[in-house]
Amino acid sequence: MRYLILFLLITIVSCTNNDSNSASEDATYYKGMDLSFLEEQLAKNASYKDAQGNEVSNVVGYLSNQGTNLMRIRLWINNSDGKYNLNYVKRQALIAQQHNMDFLLCFHFSNTWADPGSQDTPAVWSSLNINDLSTELEEYTTTVLRELRNQNTLPQLVQIGNETNNGMLWPLGLIYENGNENWDNYVQLTQSAINGVKSISPDSKIMIHHAGISTAPYFFEQLDNRNVPYDLVGLSYYPWWHGDDLDIMEADLRSFAANQDKPVIIVETSYPFTLDWNDNTNNNIGLTSQLAPGYSATISGQYSFLKRINDIVKNLPDDKGIGFCYWAPDWIAVNGANEGSSWENMALFDFNGIATQAIEIYSEE
Repeated sequence: MRYLILFLLITIVSCTNNDSNSASEDATYYKGMDLSFLEEQLAKNASYKDAQGNEVSNVVGYLSNQGTNLMRIRLWINNSDGKYNLNYVKRQALIAQQHNMDFLLCFHFSNTWADPGSQDTPAVWSSLNINDLSTELEEYTTTVLRELRNQNTLPQLVQIGNETNNGMLWPLGLIYENGNENWDNYVQLTQSAINGVKSISPDSKIMIHHAGISTAPYFFEQLDNRNVPYDLVGLSYYPWWHGDDLDIMEADLRSFAANQDKPVIIVETSYPFTLDWNDNTNNNIGLTSQLAPGYSATISGQYSFLKRINDIVKNLPDDKGIGFCYWAPDWIAVNGANEGSSWENMALFDFNGIATQAIEIYSEE
């Protein structure tokens, strides 16, 4: 009898351990892309080719087959050119679903780009006080999620604001001003947006997005101290803006991950394969001084950079790293287009539209 009990205990422990390992193995590791430009690019007759130079007729299908499993799409509110509106997002959500990709909805809560230096409140909300703005924000996020639910494309991940280092929906949601900090309004707005999401899609994971690694611990500590109910940490990392030493970046990220309890994704990153240009629009990156030491602006340098990012995230403490998302891999220059690209030297397709070596990382273990 004593041996039977011992055998049963060993069996239970073994099964428990196996279940734990299985859960870890089954957790999704994201190799994503922000493909928000793609619909516009295709409308301009942009041409994309695989690594062998063969024309790709279904770009999202090709990227999915290469291992891309997350599509990030931005949502603006009332852009003057009608860009990135709700109908656009609904189309992209269906495309992601058709190609077995998870969908990351990126709320900008603005009519245009939102980032640490610009978080403009849409004109339709500009006269509201903080309580009325919070109400409108909750109603807006509820409406967006309801529309997505109606077509059976609820997002797996929802990003509440874009690079909200200094808050969002300025001036009411501004955090830092004249040497002072006001977290209350930003937290109230964030909570209202989360409430709207969760009222329709309780299973969607909530991401808060911060640009850079070194200042992330203080930012997320403020949210945790105020009991903001988010699920994921999203971080941007561009060497020219957030520190070009990847050893320091890795040390900072490992320390941050070890000292907080949320999964982490590098939700924006990119790197040039050349410092040349392929249209008449000035590029964001074109100087050797903007590069990370040891990572040249070449096809192989871009590959090595993205591989390092992937390796850093995959090896974070306690398996807290859940992936990366490459920003604007599709934003190539298009001959004859009225609107050029400031990013074509950092796309994952070269100046001939051929997939760069870095795409191989999506299919590597």
